[in-house]
Amino acid sequence: MAGVVVGCDDGRVEKLGPQAGFTAVACISWDNRLRLPLAGSLGLVRVDGVDATSVLAGLVLRLGAAGRPVLLDSLTIGGFNIVSPPGVERLTGSPVLAVYNYRPSLERLESGLRSSRLPLAGVRARVLSLVEEAAEASTPHGPVYLVAWGLEASEARRLVLETQVYGRKPEPVRIAHYTASEASEALRRV
Repeated sequence: MAGVVVGCDDGRVEKLGPQAGFTAVACISWDNRLRLPLAGSLGLVRVDGVDATSVLAGLVLRLGAAGRPVLLDSLTIGGFNIVSPPGVERLTGSPVLAVYNYRPSLERLESGLRSSRLPLAGVRARVLSLVEEAAEASTPHGPVYLVAWGLEASEARRLVLETQVYGRKPEPVRIAHYTASEASEALRRV
């Protein structure tokens, strides 16, 4: 699966700057052959909102990476703003892979969702139920738990192995997190 992949993540999850109620997200296109970032794109999502899927899909399209695998470190971005892997795939043609460093707990996620009393809790819970299918994969950096949409388990594991550089988190996701964190910090100061 050598080629270009996209890593997306949020930074600091707090309500930032003049766009109170929003936080920064970044998507980074990454060349697996060169093991280098190629380009990045920034956006804003509403904290605990319902726009993560459309915002991330827009960033992937802006990068010209439609059809390329999209890597996440969770199905949640900006608090309980849920990324729908089927939605991202439908909007971009891209398979989606969430890579957790720990076994995700649907019980904990649903408990947090119930206590938050957010609108569309049933829809959010349906998407979050995908974590029940998280498959453990061993890597040289330690075990990870994979929630894949549009990828076979063997492809998902191979993709993680190809994108790990310094630790369990795939490098494109680590760079996206760093980029979004820096953007969040800049917005916080505005």
